[in-house]
Amino acid sequence: MLLPGEGNKMSFDLDEGFRQTILRMAGGEVQTCIQCGTCSASCPTAHLMNPSIRKLIKLCLEGKRDEALMNDTIWLCTSCLLCTVRCPRGIRPKAVVSACKDLAEKEGIKTKDAAYEQIFSKQIREYGRISELPLTGEFLLVYPQGMVQSMEMGLELMPKGKLGLGVEKIQGRDEVKRIMEELGK
Repeated sequence: MLLPGEGNKMSFDLDEGFRQTILRMAGGEVQTCIQCGTCSASCPTAHLMNPSIRKLIKLCLEGKRDEALMNDTIWLCTSCLLCTVRCPRGIRPKAVVSACKDLAEKEGIKTKDAAYEQIFSKQIREYGRISELPLTGEFLLVYPQGMVQSMEMGLELMPKGKLGLGVEKIQGRDEVKRIMEELGK
């Protein structure tokens, strides 16, 4: 599993094949992008993104495959489509993000969130629900860098009685498990 931003060796060579693939997947009109930044200014999660959506489009047009695929931006898009609605050139920035995400998934590029999602889904499948403490503990074995943030959250949840020590199984677990299997989780 490749994780962006965690010491991966990346080459930033230009890749014309990547550029053409993005244009085929997202639409040729992407080439008319004037880099105005309206997409990034409209994005509700832009403050979390690096690079911005505008910069991601530029990276794709420049054929910078590794830079475009090895970042968290493609995983942070909420699919709200504000970037697409507000683009003065009629470009679909969300389509560029989706194309990058599809390519990254095909190449096995994942974020730390993929490990969390896997542990979360496993608990749902097995117990029909999650319990924060076991979920967090198991995740920290995979991603120990999250220790401080997890401790802060735990200190906030504990006085409210929201931090259970174990996982109680619910009735109807078989149905939940069937649903998860159907979803491919």
